[in-house]
Amino acid sequence: MTSLAKDLDLLESLSKKISDLIFEGDFSLIPEIDSQRQKIIKKIIDNNLIDFNFSPRVRKIIENNNKLINFTEAKIAQSSKKRNIFNKRLKAYSHNR
Repeated sequence: MTSLAKDLDLLESLSKKISDLIFEGDFSLIPEIDSQRQKIIKKIIDNNLIDFNFSPRVRKIIENNNKLINFTEAKIAQSSKKRNIFNKRLKAYSHNR
């Protein structure tokens, strides 16, 4: 297996881990895993292991990564909004006692 194939397998695996964490609602490890993904992507680009006419597999990984990023951002925003509403309610009830 070539270095590129190993990197693509790892990149795909990390993307799946992020997807699983999002599904579980656990966002704590996502920045660390995303950092690993970004390093692999940078390595692939810096080493010119592939040209910019990406193979279908790389294209699919990039598309999935972009979907995951958008989904994660939406989930985090939704979670933050819900947390803010809850905190406001809790604060209001706390002051009324």
